Amino acid sequence: MFAGPEVFQHGFDVCVVGAGPVGIAAALELSRRGMRTLLIEAGPKQSKRPERNETGFDIDDDIYHAADQVTSATGLGGTSERWGGQCVELDDIDFEPRDYVAHSGWPIAHEKISPFYQRARSLLSSNVTGERSEPESETDFPASRESWTRIRNTAKANRAELASSQNLFVILDARVKALGFDPVQGRLHSISIGFRGGSYKVCAEHYVLACGGRGNTRLLLNLQVAYPQLFGGSDGPLGRFYMGHLAGQIAQIEFTTKEHAERYLFKRTSTGTFVCNRFQPGPKLQRTLKLPNIAFWPTNRRAAFGEADPALSLLYLWNSKKAVVHKATWGEADRSRYYNVLHNVLRHPIGATFSALGLLRQKYGIAEPYLVLRRPDLRYGLRYHGEQIPSSSNRAFLKPEQDADGQFKLEVSFRYLPQDISGTLNAHLALDRWLKERKIGKLIFDTAPEHLEEHIDAQAKDGYHQIGLTKMGVDRKHAVVNHNCRIIDIVNLYIAGSCIFPTSGQANPTLPAVAFAVRLADHLVSEIRCQSTPAALSMSSRLEPKVASSLSVPRSIC
Repeated sequence: MFAGPEVFQHGFDVCVVGAGPVGIAAALELSRRGMRTLLIEAGPKQSKRPERNETGFDIDDDIYHAADQVTSATGLGGTSERWGGQCVELDDIDFEPRDYVAHSGWPIAHEKISPFYQRARSLLSSNVTGERSEPESETDFPASRESWTRIRNTAKANRAELASSQNLFVILDARVKALGFDPVQGRLHSISIGFRGGSYKVCAEHYVLACGGRGNTRLLLNLQVAYPQLFGGSDGPLGRFYMGHLAGQIAQIEFTTKEHAERYLFKRTSTGTFVCNRFQPGPKLQRTLKLPNIAFWPTNRRAAFGEADPALSLLYLWNSKKAVVHKATWGEADRSRYYNVLHNVLRHPIGATFSALGLLRQKYGIAEPYLVLRRPDLRYGLRYHGEQIPSSSNRAFLKPEQDADGQFKLEVSFRYLPQDISGTLNAHLALDRWLKERKIGKLIFDTAPEHLEEHIDAQAKDGYHQIGLTKMGVDRKHAVVNHNCRIIDIVNLYIAGSCIFPTSGQANPTLPAVAFAVRLADHLVSEIRCQSTPAALSMSSRLEPKVASSLSVPRSIC
């Protein structure tokens, strides 16, 4: 239920900070299990892009990292208001050490997360119960399946429960000003909140930060200013290994038969969820060729459209509208194609009108996640979404500038490695060979071979996925959280979100991040119930307070 300032007079089992998909999932799962839960969100009920002076970030748009106003959102639902809705699972190989991927290897196996995917899908309105990928023999490129949410905004998908739950209290437009840390007990005793012009303290047994990777990192870095030995010190892992993905298109795929093409185009399931198969190099091929984990799928975006087809011409204009508005880096050939296609539409007004009605029905009636028209020439654009290799030089750090609450603002350093670029190209070349060997099709590259790496680099840009900043591991010198997402240095503070991932994999991180949040909720319920037993209470009364001798006395922030 939505609450006012009177709620701060009460204590809670768990306080969750951040009401994006991950925070909402954690809070709902906790409340369903009888935990008295407070969900705090900095924005209003309707998610929106923050103004520059409303954030604690000064992240400008640069070559590889998009501006903060583009990559974050405040309000109930967070960035799910603008999210594409892809639900993709991580892979076993993501959790395993790989000698060609620096800092790879998770402290847990994928099997510890897999049981929570279905509950995560339900929270995200992407229920695909009973749907399975098509069985196939051993192959270098087994089909992997992605599904899509039916309702993209997670808050809207769970609106009724958020408003009516008796165990869940939701506070909007509430700003976290500081974390109250006790260095002797090694735990948070409260969180300071700015709400409706007043200052309040939230008290809970356990706290979960789900403010997005950069938001979580900023809160912890500001706490580290007061307690420099936290999180492995200034040279520790906090804020490092910042990752996203490489995404773009450098080729088209031409299928040999309609049947081959249909296998990789959208299908609607009995639950109303759209699914599609994708090309993905198998783990054996990845290790043999030292490839990053990457996935490919057909699209109409930037496909070679025939000038006689108004529908394809309209779709080209639809997919190009953002590039035109934002004056993206188009070459002369791109501009020439755009105006030729526009002229084609104007020359066939009747056909274009009927085609436009069909596209609108497909987009808003059938509600396909994005528009894919079946092409008679069986030629489609080929999108890719691939892993970024972890690097400690990619990081978020505080700058000597404070916001209205006295908290230091955040800046980032974010670049791609040559291995990211070459690995993406090598995966394309391997797919092309496999398609030809299996007589499934072939790739037609957009440019000459010697320019392909430059083409990949020009499209490499992220900042949306915010992976790795508070990575999971086994000790405080190399990780921020443990296998249960608990901050190693603080006994009652947890992190939820993709910032705990040690590697980025090929998957859009939302589904696995929500699965981790569901797993975390289960862990917290067990912890709270265990601590509430008579035996546990008796034992706790005889224990001496934990002394964190390695932590310094707090100093003033200036």
